[in-house]
Amino acid sequence: MRILLVSTTAIGDTVMATPFVRAVRKRSPSAHISFFAHHKRIGILEHNPHINSLLPYYGKGKRLLRTLWMLRKGRFDLAIVLHANDPDIVPLVKWTRAPMRVGWGESKRASLFTHTILRTNPPEHFLLHKKRLLESVGIPVDDLHTELFLRPEDETPFQRDIVPWLRKSSANGGYVVMHSFGTNPAKWWPLDHFFGMAQHIRDKHGWATIFVGDNDSLALVERHPGFNPTLHFAAKDFGIRESACVIRQASRMLTTDSGPMHLAFAVKCPTLCLFGPTQPALHGPCFDTDKHRVLHRDPLASLTLEEVMREWDQIFV
Repeated sequence: MRILLVSTTAIGDTVMATPFVRAVRKRSPSAHISFFAHHKRIGILEHNPHINSLLPYYGKGKRLLRTLWMLRKGRFDLAIVLHANDPDIVPLVKWTRAPMRVGWGESKRASLFTHTILRTNPPEHFLLHKKRLLESVGIPVDDLHTELFLRPEDETPFQRDIVPWLRKSSANGGYVVMHSFGTNPAKWWPLDHFFGMAQHIRDKHGWATIFVGDNDSLALVERHPGFNPTLHFAAKDFGIRESACVIRQASRMLTTDSGPMHLAFAVKCPTLCLFGPTQPALHGPCFDTDKHRVLHRDPLASLTLEEVMREWDQIFV
């Protein structure tokens, strides 16, 4: 059997697809499983032992002939769309000629699927929705933990750049990771507050602070008047997998609702998550909830530094 799984959106969505890759493999041990993911996020799935091949999506209309050839060549028996926003994804799945095509019933092109489910009211967590999607076609999902399969080479920037810095910057070798931004400004918590938390955590634990994220956001971190290169490290030019290695070895993480938050869940880094306009019940921790805690306030900027300090001290004694 040849199976295509599809998730072509953000970092968090790609990470949250991993329990379902595992479930499909468990249900069909001998199947050939391909995953169609955005080329900028496809590295998240590299070295996943449940996946036979990775197929890159370049964006609507981009490298279309290559994409059409690649999907038709797959000769898929089953295609499951876990998450997609671009309007061409469902037609592309139809193009595969897979006799069974599974997706969400609210799609404007739902008629191109052969099996659909509708969202619940009130909405359920993303992971629970996808669990129900797979189980609707006979694929049981018994574990919602996300996972990454990191390799020693993914740690090279950490060992090369961060370890020497930590020897000089951390009183005990420990550090906290911070991610201060998100897909839109409504998900950001003021950067002043992050630096306030960095000082509070240093006073309490003796830890240094490492900021992760894309280079543009880290440039803002470095330009902030509170940035001190002897106390704070901006992990610029670190890829997704390399950043995941930084998060995996951190003592704790303070983060907004973002892709790096989901990396932390996958690598089991204890996390305090700051949510603004999005609902934690839909996108927050759905497993290991004793390890991953949430503060929710909309607008997020109205959440005070003192409130976050108090929550941090309560959960990370």
